Amino acid sequence: MRRSSALAENKKLTQITWHDVQKALGKDEAAVEFVRFRIYDGKRLTETADYVALILTSETPTAPTLVKLGDAKALEGAPIEDYRRRAGLSEDLAVSQPSFYEAFWKPLESTLNGKQRIYISPDGVLNQVALGVVPAPDGRPLIEKYDLWLVSSTKDILRERRTSAADTAVLVGAPQFDLDEAKQRDLAQSLYKKETGAQPVLAASTSGLRSGDLQRGGLTPLPGAKLELQQVSSLLSEHHWQVEVYSGEDALEETVKRVQGPRVLHVATHGFFLSDEERVKGGHPTGAEDPMLRSGLFFAGADRAKSGVPSSPDLDDGVLTAYEASGLNLQGTELVVLSACQTGQGEVKNGEGVFGLRRALQEAGAESVLMSLWAVQDRETRELMTLFYDKWLSGMDKHAALRAAQLEMRRRVKTRYGHDLPNYWGGFVLVGR
Repeated sequence: MRRSSALAENKKLTQITWHDVQKALGKDEAAVEFVRFRIYDGKRLTETADYVALILTSETPTAPTLVKLGDAKALEGAPIEDYRRRAGLSEDLAVSQPSFYEAFWKPLESTLNGKQRIYISPDGVLNQVALGVVPAPDGRPLIEKYDLWLVSSTKDILRERRTSAADTAVLVGAPQFDLDEAKQRDLAQSLYKKETGAQPVLAASTSGLRSGDLQRGGLTPLPGAKLELQQVSSLLSEHHWQVEVYSGEDALEETVKRVQGPRVLHVATHGFFLSDEERVKGGHPTGAEDPMLRSGLFFAGADRAKSGVPSSPDLDDGVLTAYEASGLNLQGTELVVLSACQTGQGEVKNGEGVFGLRRALQEAGAESVLMSLWAVQDRETRELMTLFYDKWLSGMDKHAALRAAQLEMRRRVKTRYGHDLPNYWGGFVLVGR
């Protein structure tokens, strides 16, 4: 029933016009739709592409204002390098011109005309940019000047907010990555027996930094993630939520696959995104890899898959790909939190958003997804998550809670390390309503 309702709503959204979006905007709001498109020379689509921005406010008279940004190849060069350097994601200290701000944001400001809340639908390489950390000419990050809301489409502004039947949360994290096969089998069987009372038939599945890939050896344990789950669970319980926590050997891929639309699903583990054509399951290269198989999350027992050990046909291998995540039952889930690195990454498809965990979880039914765009420090992640939940549970909107938490973390980071480190506080983005 819930899935049918979601499909009906998606169909309704396809019929929305820019006039409908405009009517939903407040006087202090604007909607920005970035578009990366290939050029048609009158005969065919060329390899050349451009970026434009379509800007809509409540005062827009006849149609969205089109702002030409320029050649995609040029914009994805020096401006992106400038962004990476300023965000602390690149060791190259050479100054790149034009700056990201000058290339992508300054051209919009005259049309935005002082609007504070900006709904942004990115495209192309902008799917992999945390706009909040981008500094204005005065050095202040955009997150201080604007209330930035990231959406898959500006039509999402009209998406109805779903009310959850109950305040339920499932927290999974700090997995025991070196869990042996026999123990995993016992745990998985106990899990399914508890739910069904029958012997399960399990289908085989296709350092302080929360990051991982399939090239290396064993995954680093995440003691900070376990503490994070404890703190988040405590906050939720104080607000009378029903909370299930799975960590260590219980943080199984099977555990995540059995969730049934909790209001919140919080996952604290290593994540990955492979930008090349490497095969996610087993690490064997292939010439035509589905991009939905190149991003995902690691759970208990994942060290075996990373080491090339073949997966037993009656067990999951501890590697939940985006493809598999799209099959989860998240109808009725208000928020999925991916407290792991690179969970927002995915193969960029022009006009189609990002193929990766974000899209997968939204396809599975999640209303909004909180995720990271780069490898994040374990300590600062734990603190950010605790701040976010504290502010959200106290009555703030999710977007406002994340913004307030990141601004507070920025102050802490500057005090703790003596200067601003955007890569310590700005890597998480919230997509959706």
